[in-house]
Amino acid sequence: IITGFVASDMHGVTTTLGRGGSDYTASLIAAAMNAEEIQLWTDVDGVLTADPRKVNQSYPVTRKSYEEALEMSHFGAKVIYPPTIIPALENKIPIRIKNSFNPEAQGTLISQNPDPYPYTVKGITSIKDISLLTLAGSALFGASNVAARLFQVLSQEDINAILITQGSSEHAISLAIKPEDAPRAQMALQEEFELERNAKLIESVQVEHDLSVVAAIGDNMKSQPGISGKFFSALGKNGVNIIATAQGSSERNISEE
Repeated sequence: IITGFVASDMHGVTTTLGRGGSDYTASLIAAAMNAEEIQLWTDVDGVLTADPRKVNQSYPVTRKSYEEALEMSHFGAKVIYPPTIIPALENKIPIRIKNSFNPEAQGTLISQNPDPYPYTVKGITSIKDISLLTLAGSALFGASNVAARLFQVLSQEDINAILITQGSSEHAISLAIKPEDAPRAQMALQEEFELERNAKLIESVQVEHDLSVVAAIGDNMKSQPGISGKFFSALGKNGVNIIATAQGSSERNISEE
């Protein structure tokens, strides 16, 4: 029996591992021991198809791949913390999620090659209260260093981009970020591209607030035509305006803002 969540810094001062610290501890120790399985006991019957607080018809998915679990946790699923998955993935150790209040439930098993799933999409996740930062202008067209400069600025400011999209015209780059980071990101990019703005090659950096990111995730989405169309159609029928969209190169994730 060991503690979880508690750690120490380079000077030996006691600290904590933050959100998911106990789960992350278990995953690290399991990797060091080459354990057969990691079990995470929580308050839900596994990884659900959607947030049960928002979708009454959500239900647990019994099998998931590591990649699907990473995508879902990145886009808002709270049941598993992304760093927890990494040691398990690297050592091919299955993660089983069970409900402490309903131990008879099957739960969710996250593994390298899960059993086939009958549906294309395994989950819908969302992140609310997001800001969209957009850098636009003629200077972006064909310029190989603009994106590099943009991401370098964000890195220097320690700002994480949740979603990134660029139009095929290369006229604009949009980034979804946390609202508390938006003023700092906007100011830093205005300074970085001051010469281009003065020359009217780049417009002022625009920020839109009070947005949400919605993502459809599933390994079966790969090479399946029509998924984006269904996604757009469902949102449109319900009066939801899409401001930006991105699809991961793995094709297992479509994200809208």
